Amino acid sequence: MLRRSSDNPSQDVKFDNGGVVHVIDSVLSIPTDVATTATAAGLTTLARSLVQAELLATVNTLKDVTIFAPTNAAFRALTRNGGRLPRGAALADVLTYHVVNGTVAYSTLLENGQEVPTVNGGSLKITLVDGKVKVNNATVVQADVLVKNGVVHVIDSVLTPA
Repeated sequence: MLRRSSDNPSQDVKFDNGGVVHVIDSVLSIPTDVATTATAAGLTTLARSLVQAELLATVNTLKDVTIFAPTNAAFRALTRNGGRLPRGAALADVLTYHVVNGTVAYSTLLENGQEVPTVNGGSLKITLVDGKVKVNNATVVQADVLVKNGVVHVIDSVLTPA
């Protein structure tokens, strides 16, 4: 039996067996692939770089993936003062350093001091500071963006492998 405390459609609906239906204001959509999500989120430099490095199919098809996705501003910071975005194998190395395969690491599952292995063979260090998640020296600015094969965390700088 359903019970609603009032006729307000924005309130949760409780079941006698303890279940709850949370009423929401829009239709949920199925998460899309990494490239589509990155483009929709305005992470166009990342999406373009994945195409250039021929990694688009890889990140879209890996299972149980966690991606730390730099913002466009993070990529621009690399090119200030005459710097350049890497190309070819060097670009692929940088991008795969942002990808963890085999683990869907939602922000609530990340632990202080945790080391996570990346697709390029390196590892990232997770630090929790004042309620913020840091990955190496980057800060997560938007956590837990769902994609069809895992989760994306948007970060404020580009991670560079050792």
